[in-house]
Amino acid sequence: MLIADLDDIRLHYRIDGDPDGAPVVFSNSLGTDLRLWDKVIARLPQTGLKYIRCDTRGHGLSECTPPPYGMGTLVRDVERLMDHLDVKDAVFVGLSIGGMTAQGLAAKRLDLVRALVLSNTAARIATREIWTQRIADVEAGGVEALADATMIR
Repeated sequence: MLIADLDDIRLHYRIDGDPDGAPVVFSNSLGTDLRLWDKVIARLPQTGLKYIRCDTRGHGLSECTPPPYGMGTLVRDVERLMDHLDVKDAVFVGLSIGGMTAQGLAAKRLDLVRALVLSNTAARIATREIWTQRIADVEAGGVEALADATMIR
């Protein structure tokens, strides 16, 4: 298990593929961890590409610091992880909130991002009121409280 200690946050990450390959960074959706990408990584070439994925703050084995987690914080976490790993010029793959993180990172640090692959995401998802309600639902009933509505969407 790999943990990057980035001063105010400890992030769990994993590296697969070719250690000397071109970097491909994966950022997952809300409520998931880096295992989301297991079946994708298994189908990709294992030579020439280095696959980096991490558990977003508050997810998986990464540290759960006191919320809220703004987009600036999530972007900064990935930025600092990539700096920690000395990764530049990466293809960045983002799903949902991971795609929002990817967009923020590309706008902030062009040296880190060569290309984006964005799936099921947008520049902005929902409204402050919807997020406030989702947070309240999770606090009251756990992540399971979001399952039915998420599956419908």
